[in-house]
Amino acid sequence: MITAPLYEIFSSVQGEATRVGERHLFVRLAGCDLECTYCDTPASRRIPRKARVFLPSGTVAQGNPMSRDVLDECVTRIDDEAGPHHAVAITGGEPLLFVDFLVPLLDTWRKRGWSILLETGGHRPDDLERIIEHVDIVMADIKVESSAGFAIDTERFLEIASQRECAAKIVCNAHTTEDEITAAARMVRDDVPLILQPVYGSAFHPPKGDRMLALQRAAMRVHEKTRVIPQTHRTLHLR
Repeated sequence: MITAPLYEIFSSVQGEATRVGERHLFVRLAGCDLECTYCDTPASRRIPRKARVFLPSGTVAQGNPMSRDVLDECVTRIDDEAGPHHAVAITGGEPLLFVDFLVPLLDTWRKRGWSILLETGGHRPDDLERIIEHVDIVMADIKVESSAGFAIDTERFLEIASQRECAAKIVCNAHTTEDEITAAARMVRDDVPLILQPVYGSAFHPPKGDRMLALQRAAMRVHEKTRVIPQTHRTLHLR
């Protein structure tokens, strides 16, 4: 694979999970094999004719699909203009659809001293095995039916991810049950942080604070390293 569909590239604050607050350079690929009910970037499921590259000097429309050389130029330019960055965050869509495209780029970026963070739906363990040696951090979802619309057994995925720094995240809404959270928490290794993230947006029925406390309490009965972290970048109106 010598090209891949990109949705957008931008510099922002990491708003989720254990690296919250860090400055990351986000590479969002287009295309996903899931349709989560709570998806906050549904437009990234489709491949745009032009990818958007957000620079401090203005937004550039870049032709799609994008070659590795062009993507590397875009990332390098953003790092030069908006950096420094704590990590390059590969997100989507679902980035594990594009392992063959990504691996040479990730190796190049790591040789420059950049850490690579992979944000993934947590449902493609075979592809994760192929890329795990080329990333530094894995942030994986655990899908529960009440919020995603379906559930996925993520245990094997998380076992592979634990070869690197990793964390598991469950997006919760007002209908998420303690039984769901308990079952999901049992899939997570004791040394891997579990993040309960209240869904953002009134249309998705976010849980109230006392509900999140109840879900955290249920998770902590089987997994001590459970935290509640909302999408903090939303408070700053950032991407």
